[in-house]
Amino acid sequence: MPIELVIFDIDGTILQAYSWQCIHKSLNTWKQAKKYHTQFYKNQITYEDWARLEAALWKNQPLSKIKRIINQISYTKGVKETFDILRQKGIKIYLLSAGLTQAAERIQEELGTDGYAANTLLAKNGKVTGQVKVNVAFHQKDKHLPTILRKFNLTHYECAAIGDDPTLIPLFKKVALAIAFNPTDKAIERHANAIIRSKDLRSILPYILNKR
Repeated sequence: MPIELVIFDIDGTILQAYSWQCIHKSLNTWKQAKKYHTQFYKNQITYEDWARLEAALWKNQPLSKIKRIINQISYTKGVKETFDILRQKGIKIYLLSAGLTQAAERIQEELGTDGYAANTLLAKNGKVTGQVKVNVAFHQKDKHLPTILRKFNLTHYECAAIGDDPTLIPLFKKVALAIAFNPTDKAIERHANAIIRSKDLRSILPYILNKR
């Protein structure tokens, strides 16, 4: 069946860097954040704990400053052209990320998408509260697939997923076409139908369009 929907990861795929990390480095909270990173990977804290502990490091920061940092992250080369070509073919574009909705909103505003799900950094009166609403858990991106497919009245046989890290593996197992774009880990490569190492996102297009 032809691909009618492409689900993109954001950090490391559409954007060249990772939004959480860029914010920490800009606000000088990276040293502490790395400790939480280690605790999570040692199974000492849950993903929800990890996200909340990191967000707490930004408490009382102006949300406008966080957005400004995110807006400075460079797009991967060829993103706009890739989106344009997919749209011309009638293919839907959806963003699914364990990063921040502020990054997804930027892409929505600047490039346009057909929807997104990410984690929401909460703010009140223009200041970050230090809390985050976890909408997309670390290894549970596949849990969103049924809702996304219903939104577009499609099946998993018509869906492709693109990303770079092991958080995509559960999703890769359930879609028709799984593309590891500049993969960061051998694990995601093992679950991909195609592995692409390129500085230009347009490199994914032949794999998608060949299924049209």
